[in-house]
Amino acid sequence: MKRFLFISLMFVAGQGLSAQMTLNDCLIYARDHAHKNVISRLEIDRASADVRLTASNLMPYVSMYANGNMSFGRNIDPETNTYDNKQTLSTGFGLQMSVPLFDGLVNINNLKSANTAKLRAKESARIEEDAVSMEVIKAFYQVTYCKAMVLQMEEQLKRDTQDLKATQKGVELGTKSGADVAELEALVAADEFELINQRNLLAKSYLTLRSLMGMELSEEPLDLKETELDETQGEMMKHPKIAEAELAVKASKYDLRAAKGSYSPSISLTGGVSTSYYKMINTEAVYPSFSRQWHDNMGEYIGLSFSFPIFNGLSSSNKVKKASILLKENEVRLEQVKYNLDKETREAELDYASSTDELKAAYRRLEAEQIAFNATRRKYELGQASAIDLYTSSSKLATAKAGAEGKRIQKIINLITLRYCRGEKLIKE
Repeated sequence: MKRFLFISLMFVAGQGLSAQMTLNDCLIYARDHAHKNVISRLEIDRASADVRLTASNLMPYVSMYANGNMSFGRNIDPETNTYDNKQTLSTGFGLQMSVPLFDGLVNINNLKSANTAKLRAKESARIEEDAVSMEVIKAFYQVTYCKAMVLQMEEQLKRDTQDLKATQKGVELGTKSGADVAELEALVAADEFELINQRNLLAKSYLTLRSLMGMELSEEPLDLKETELDETQGEMMKHPKIAEAELAVKASKYDLRAAKGSYSPSISLTGGVSTSYYKMINTEAVYPSFSRQWHDNMGEYIGLSFSFPIFNGLSSSNKVKKASILLKENEVRLEQVKYNLDKETREAELDYASSTDELKAAYRRLEAEQIAFNATRRKYELGQASAIDLYTSSSKLATAKAGAEGKRIQKIINLITLRYCRGEKLIKE
């Protein structure tokens, strides 16, 4: 069995320095620089922030306050508890702390759900990363195919140009006619046109590959070199689509527990210290200094609050129903993901088996077309075949070569797809 070939990518960067990139190197570069992957990593960071935000609900809440009040006109004298028209200055300061003791485990389950959501974001990023990797793989081999087509057309143009010169010489010797020369000139012109077209397609395929990788869109030359594909089984993993769906179910269970926890009473502990300062303005009365009043008016307090929900407009009941529905949806979605992945695996197996048979048939056709072309060309040289016969045979050979190269690449892509569906990582670390 023939071993497949990967392609190494040579590109010029910087000041004339060349760096070789294998397909795996391209995948790693795309993982680190592709815009979709960068956005996915930012979504992981956002999920991490949500975890920290949810965890803050379990921590004590500490606040400090200060207020000041200047009273004018008719006021109550705090010493006599009677009205007067004196101006007074009063200030207050305090430090308060509140500690949640019990809330039906709502915040704990919310924290577990947030942590699960973070893991789910990582799996979603892996799914996006794998999707980008598959696009890079296809673009990578599209470059390979286009390069092969350019080389083929260059060889065909060179061969047909030689046949044209031989035919022109045959006209001088009287063995060929002017019609043969015209036919060969048309064939050479068609080769030149197709070569220009294939070079343009190659340039576009390079551009597509660069864009998918998140690489700078330059027109610097690229050089391809084939290396052998390792046929040994790579590192296996749980498929990210299944892992993401399982985490969605897990998060939904935590959300349901948190919703049910809203029926439970909540208990919190509060405590703090406070002090104040008081003074009447424009009076001869002597008041203790600020520091003295700060010390004398200092007080501490501690309290325990208990809250039991009786009726909140059916909010808790509807939250539980909504969480239950979401849990069922994610459970069904998990089964659907498993079913679809199994279907994709079976399709990949069929595609790989089919591409194997098609490649064998393509090689047999290529061998037959090569023999037929060699025979037709020899007959043409001996004057036993026309230029049209040579043109027809050459076109069939070109089609056979293009088909064989396409089938070879398609078999490689099908094999990579099959391995991925079975749980093999696309990127080799």
